[in-house]
Amino acid sequence: MLQTTICVHAVRQTLLTFALLLTPLWTLYSAQAELIIHTFQGKSGQTSMVVNQDQQKDLPPPQLGITPANITETVSLIGNKNTARLNQSLTLYNYGNKPKKIRLNLVDMDLSGKPIKPSETTLKHWTLINPTEFTIAADGYQTVRMAFRLPLNFPIGKHNAMLLIEQKIDKSLTYDTDGKGVTIEIGSRYGLPVVIDIQ
Repeated sequence: MLQTTICVHAVRQTLLTFALLLTPLWTLYSAQAELIIHTFQGKSGQTSMVVNQDQQKDLPPPQLGITPANITETVSLIGNKNTARLNQSLTLYNYGNKPKKIRLNLVDMDLSGKPIKPSETTLKHWTLINPTEFTIAADGYQTVRMAFRLPLNFPIGKHNAMLLIEQKIDKSLTYDTDGKGVTIEIGSRYGLPVVIDIQ
């Protein structure tokens, strides 16, 4: 059996996070780790790969902050009660030392937390988000405004959605000048729960 060991060093990995109405997460974390990739070639000629992650003992500092952690409002369209709360704003903070490219998208959910197709009786069809794509400078922040323009005949009850906050990566692989190492940067996805209770 032929064994080859490749050291991939200085890996900066932003953990993939996709919270679906389970536990609200306030920040995304970026992990610093050393990856050792072992490749094995068996008698059949097939090559398999095993990745070991070492040197990661404690949680690293947060890289992205989001406030508020969720949007939960109760309003009455007919009674004109709390309708001002259908205008929301949230702020994203970049705690890292490099700019972050962010894209936002609202996904309608059912009561069990599963994505559903948008329609005129769900939130996405009536929601305005500004901006939806932007870059946050290092140590900077971006304010995002959301407006729910619901009609008076919008169905009574709780309506759930998830605001997906996705960090886009232009170049996920960066090779060292000597060609012996590679830096891997992985994007992240965060779900901010949105619950509008119409009474």
